[in-house]
Parts: sequence; structure tokens; C-alpha cells
Amino acid sequence: MKIGIIDEQDLAVDPGLLRRLAQTVLVAEGYGSHCLVDVTLVPDTAITGMNHRHRGSNGATDVLAFPLQDLEPGSARPSDGSNGPPLHLGDVVVAPGYVSRRAARAGWDFCAEMGLMVVHGVMHLLGYRHDSDSEAAIMERRERRYLAKQGLTRR
Repeated sequence: MKIGIIDEQDLAVDPGLLRRLAQTVLVAEGYGSHCLVDVTLVPDTAITGMNHRHRGSNGATDVLAFPLQDLEPGSARPSDGSNGPPLHLGDVVVAPGYVSRRAARAGWDFCAEMGLMVVHGVMHLLGYRHDSDSEAAIMERRERRYLAKQGLTRR
């Protein structure tokens, strides 16, 4: 399993924790060692442009996910890695500056909030959505479980 962390912004973050959280989700969801995810940390200006181009929304946001596979939650396609390149699941883009400001306003722990953004983004790569209340409840329950496995809680 390869989790790339690309840091293109200035705020201090713990790339090891973000990598461990992404791995926690992938292992728990049944993805083997032969998959690839990139997590890119960007400034607000970069995510604002991406948010506008890809979602038609104005302004910055906390996290965007760009899946490269059309997956359904719970439909892991694990591979032993013996046949071909790794399964590239997609990219997660997080804006730590945006996350930091929102966490400070709400009284949340920045580290836990950054962790949630990575977990949330990876889950979107795996097909999870939160378009309905029931989908959101499933996703949130799993997010809390994955954060807890790394000793993090949110709110």
C-alpha cells in the first residue's frame, strides 16, 4: 500500500499521522497492500480554484476527493500485487489553513480535524457518500471508528 503525502502549503501537519489514518481506512475496508492513494495538502487559493472548477462552488473548502475508480462502499477489490501496477484509488486534497481556522472557531482539535479530512476523503474514494441522512450516519460512524483507532476523537 502506498500513501503519498504531498505538502504544498506552509502550516505544520503530521504527515505520518495522515498516512496512518489513510492506511487504517484502506485496511479496514478490505484493500490490500497493492493500492495507491495520494493526499495533497494545499493552500486555500489552490483548493478554491479546484472547488470552483470541479464542483462549481465558490470559495475554499476543507477537503476534495477525486476518485479514479467507480467503487461501491464495501466492494473492496483486494489484490496480492502480482499482476500489474497498484490499484490507484484517487487523490484527496486538503486545505490545512481552512481546516485550522474552522477548528479554532469551533473549539476543535486541529490534529483530529485534519485526520477527519483525510479519513473522509479516502472514504469518498471508496464510494461512500453522504447525500442522505442514512448515508451520512453510516459514513460518520465509520469515520469516528477510524479516528479512534489512531487515538483521535472529534467534538
